Amino acid sequence: MSVEWGMGYRKAIAIGETTRENEFMDIDFEALTVVSAQRGDGQAWRNLFEWHFEAVYRYCLGLACGRQDIAEEIAQQVFVTAAGRVNKFKPKKGTFRSWLLGIAKNRFMKLESKEQRRKRYETEFSTESSERENRRSEELLVYEALARLPVRCRLVLEAKYLEGLTVKEIAETEGRTVKATESLLSRAREKFAQVYKRMRD
Repeated sequence: MSVEWGMGYRKAIAIGETTRENEFMDIDFEALTVVSAQRGDGQAWRNLFEWHFEAVYRYCLGLACGRQDIAEEIAQQVFVTAAGRVNKFKPKKGTFRSWLLGIAKNRFMKLESKEQRRKRYETEFSTESSERENRRSEELLVYEALARLPVRCRLVLEAKYLEGLTVKEIAETEGRTVKATESLLSRAREKFAQVYKRMRD
């Protein structure tokens, strides 16, 4: 949990508790309204929405550390979710508002988790893309350096490192002794290193 999220969550808790303390709604009347909403009464649900939206929004605003766009998105999701799950609300487990705030907290945590995964993916993708580009640049640099070498040096290096031939196989192919091939390969490596270094610099 980030420090920013923790501060936002504590602030949201304080807002939610303060709002509940200042709410003078008749609890029994609200309970009857909830029951009506659970039975499919549209007007009852609209009443619940009007009574609680402001408190839920302020709670979401605290969770989101003042980011209004996120608070609005979560608050809307809360009531969409609550409308579909209103029959699952159990008065014995708490007030209707606390149930809504619990949904808000869960929605925010899911949104935060999704955002973290997105950022992690973007970071990993960016790193992988950069590494691929670096490898590709190195490969092009190697081929360009090879192309600048004398023909004999380029051919012996390509045979050794690109075709994977042994020194003995190269010697047989070129009609040279193994010792002469080793000497040529050594000189070719030195020339390649010099050319490659100049190109890198």
